[in-house]
Amino acid sequence: MKRILLLLICAVSLTYPQDKATLSGFLRDKSNKESLPFANVYIKKLKIGAASNIEGYYAIPNIPEGEYEVQYSLLGYQPQTVTINTLNNKRIVQDIYLSDQSVQISEVVINAELEEEKRATQTGRIVMQARDIASLPTIGEADVFRALQLMPGVKATSEISSGLNVRGGSTDQNLILLDGTVVYNPSHLFGFFSTFNNDAVKDIDLMKGGFPAEYGGRLSSVLNVTNIDGDRVNTHGKASISLLSTRVTGEGPLGSGSWFLSGRRTYFDQFVAAAKLDTGKDAIPLYYFYDANAKLNQDFGENDKVSFVGYLGQDDLKFALGQNELSINMRWGNRTGALKWTHVFDQTLFSNFTASYSRYVSRTIFNFGGTGFSQSNSINDFSLKGDLDFFWTNDHLLKIGVWWSQYRVTYTTSGDGDPYEFLERPAQASFYLQDEWRASERWTLQGGVRVEYQDLSKQTGVGPRFNARYNVDEASSVKFATGLYYQFLMAVPAGSDNGFSPFDIWVPINKKMTMSKSYDFVIGYESRHLEEMSISVEAYYKIFRDILYFKNEITYTKDVSELFYSGTGRALGGEVFLQKKIGDLTGMIGYTLAWTYRKYPQLNSGEEFQPKYDRRNDLTIAANYQLDENWKFGAVFTYATGQAYTQAVGEYSTFEQGIRTDHPLAGPLFNRRLSPYHRMDVSVTKRASFFGLHGSWYFQIFNIYNRRNVWFKAFDTSKNPTEITDVKLLPIIPTFGLDFSF
Repeated sequence: MKRILLLLICAVSLTYPQDKATLSGFLRDKSNKESLPFANVYIKKLKIGAASNIEGYYAIPNIPEGEYEVQYSLLGYQPQTVTINTLNNKRIVQDIYLSDQSVQISEVVINAELEEEKRATQTGRIVMQARDIASLPTIGEADVFRALQLMPGVKATSEISSGLNVRGGSTDQNLILLDGTVVYNPSHLFGFFSTFNNDAVKDIDLMKGGFPAEYGGRLSSVLNVTNIDGDRVNTHGKASISLLSTRVTGEGPLGSGSWFLSGRRTYFDQFVAAAKLDTGKDAIPLYYFYDANAKLNQDFGENDKVSFVGYLGQDDLKFALGQNELSINMRWGNRTGALKWTHVFDQTLFSNFTASYSRYVSRTIFNFGGTGFSQSNSINDFSLKGDLDFFWTNDHLLKIGVWWSQYRVTYTTSGDGDPYEFLERPAQASFYLQDEWRASERWTLQGGVRVEYQDLSKQTGVGPRFNARYNVDEASSVKFATGLYYQFLMAVPAGSDNGFSPFDIWVPINKKMTMSKSYDFVIGYESRHLEEMSISVEAYYKIFRDILYFKNEITYTKDVSELFYSGTGRALGGEVFLQKKIGDLTGMIGYTLAWTYRKYPQLNSGEEFQPKYDRRNDLTIAANYQLDENWKFGAVFTYATGQAYTQAVGEYSTFEQGIRTDHPLAGPLFNRRLSPYHRMDVSVTKRASFFGLHGSWYFQIFNIYNRRNVWFKAFDTSKNPTEITDVKLLPIIPTFGLDFSF
């Protein structure tokens, strides 16, 4: 690594002629000095530009001598223009502070955004800020995963699941990062909420496919969630109280940096306990969850920044029925921590080095009539990562990086029989190299390769990646992406096939297995010809090889290869996305037409089938109307083809110790569909003051016309003929809450 750094630093000094200059710096929010990622920097006279990276850093090398106006812009902020002169200054460091305010259409904003769009090659990318997420109606509070599930190509198996099925992939095929640290089970309340508290989120970045070489380890998508750094100017906070939970957030300056702390807790258990509903034959479980986010930042000079990011969250469920009749105690949660050093070696050489730790653990203790059973599972991940951004020339952005992870995966059970323990300690290492090349005014190309190795299976994957963008004219372009992706870890669902899984058990492949892989092909068209609107159309085709299907059989084997069937798959579809971000009326329309297939020699007579997350049609319409400075109205409508399920075609009986048990006889896998799914949510928000504190109140109605969508089919074989019942999802749910700042 040291040799690579020395070579890159030497290359910097040799690349540029002496009469060329470099402009670099950080983009920050003027009010709190928070870094601003994905902002646009553009020199109109030279028709060159750049975008700030995830840390808000930008660099434009190879600027000829002269005086130029540099335009800085980001949607939601007032644009700023700065004049630079490179005649006698070849190393210009310019930190820019943008004012946060509603921005109207202007030539500066449009030109700058269009210029950056001409350079960006990533297909299927969704970038959202916390305010975008908060503007959507939801149940009780804004949620990252709920917002993403409204986007084309992103779906969940039900409205009470926070899992993401992205373009035909399963939920464990998504790489989910919180400030660069992997999160393995990002959900609360069995999937009803995600682990990401929107008050702690600065922005999210989802890549639905064709993601570049700097990311790996998963087959379907990458989700980057970045937490707020903390206000470097003022100390302040905010709080929110709803019918479901309370959230409190604080932030402020600390030394040469900042601090940030946010926490939330639900209190359903307090209501149940106070009403004494947790006892008796109709006892209600005592359930709650809590989580907390913390972030500390310190600057050591102009070129060094050290930050610590931490997260902890836990769900707790207790249920007791009668005197020693039945009791269940479940607890599960995540812990993450990361120490990151950001260093600017040179104006054109930016780096991040991270040491991180992630732990997911779940425990269940079950007692029935004095007979006890317990199980627990965990995954511990200690990782070291280094990433370099080398602004080689104005037309080349070179990225290089390494990532090493040591895992500890366990699963244990104990009860009447012999105890069972599964333990594996695989290590995984990866290296990537990537170059983004602006070949001409019309063409931008990005090529890269990622090499991944896992020591348990002794397998190495070499994944080439390629993205291209062709600018048709000033306001439209065509994109293409392809790549080969590998996955060495997968999740065993610890629940039924109906979409209810309290937790997942992560397991690594061994040398008897072959690493899963996918081939991705994406083509898309983007246009901003419509005033104040953007439209994108994308089509994709994915090929899956050596993907795994859990056998769903009770077994105590310690050989992971015996737990799964191995097979193939494919997914194809098209997406249309129309979005309006500016004006009193904002919103979006998203539509997806998709097919997903799986094939396993040992299942379904070897015939291809469509899994439960196959959705043929999916439509979402979301709108927000700002009536005036105080009142805002929102609505979201969703429609989807019914979820696939397996229809029973008969019954069979088993006899054990003279006792007969009837079972439904399943037909071809997922051969039927539930009725179509549709729902509408609405919200009203009004700014107000509470005891001298500024804030707002909101009223939301989930499922306003009380459509009881079907969750799954239940079969009661104790009756003749077998009784089939529709188990339904949530009815109309009104919620009310208060947000205020202090």
